[in-house]
Amino acid sequence: MTEVLNNNMKVLLKSKQGTELKTWIEKNKSRLSNHRIFYILKANLEKGDVYKIGISERGDTSAYGRLNDYYNHMGKSTNENKCLGVKLHLVIANLFNPSVGNNKVRAIETKVIAHLKEAGATERGRERFKISIDKLFDTLDELGVLKGDENGDILKRSPRILDKNEASADTVKAILGHSKNRRGGILFEVSFHRYRKYDSDQNSKVVKQDNREVSYQDLVQLRDGKKLADEYIKKYNL
Repeated sequence: MTEVLNNNMKVLLKSKQGTELKTWIEKNKSRLSNHRIFYILKANLEKGDVYKIGISERGDTSAYGRLNDYYNHMGKSTNENKCLGVKLHLVIANLFNPSVGNNKVRAIETKVIAHLKEAGATERGRERFKISIDKLFDTLDELGVLKGDENGDILKRSPRILDKNEASADTVKAILGHSKNRRGGILFEVSFHRYRKYDSDQNSKVVKQDNREVSYQDLVQLRDGKKLADEYIKKYNL
C-alpha cells in the first residue's frame, strides 16, 4: 500500500516580542533538521518596524544554515552596539519530502507577500515590509497560516475570511452526501471553500471549486476533512 505522506505545518516559534536568533536556532537545531521553513525576523539595525519574510525549501541542515546566515551577517545583540543582532519572531515548518509537490512554505510566502502588498504595507524590497508586528500577525491570522493542520478540531478563522467564504484550496467546507462505489467503499460528496490564487506577479483572483466525490482515505488528508468526515460517519451510522 502506498504511504500517504503528511505535509502538515508546525508552528515552532510565534513571538511578537521576538527572541535572539542564535540562541533559538542552537536550542532548536534538531527540530529544524530536514524541514522546510517559513520565517519572520527583524534586524536590530533596521529603523522602525521593518520585518523580513523568508523561506528555506531544502532538507537536511538547510533551515538551520539559512537562519544562521543572518547571525553570521548581523552578529549578536549587545548593549554596546544597538545595531548588532537579529530577533526571530516566527518559524513555521513542515518535514522536507522531495516527492511532495505541494510546497506549503512557498505557498505561504507567496500568499503573505501578495496580501501585504494589497493591504498597502510599505515594501523595502520583495521580502521586507514596514509594518507593525501587531498588524503583521493579524495578517497571518487572517490568512490562517498560524493554524496547524495537525489540529483535529475545525480551524477557527477570522471573520474576514469567513465572510468571504475563502480558505486554502484544500479546505473542506461541508460533506453534502455519500454513495458507495462498486467495491462497497464510501465516497463522500464534498464541497470546498473558494481560495485565492496568485500568479508570478503576485496578482490574485478568487477561484470557486466544484464539488467532488472523495474517499475517506483522501478526505482525511484535507484541511478539516477528518473532523467533518468523522462527524458525518457518526451522524449517519456508516
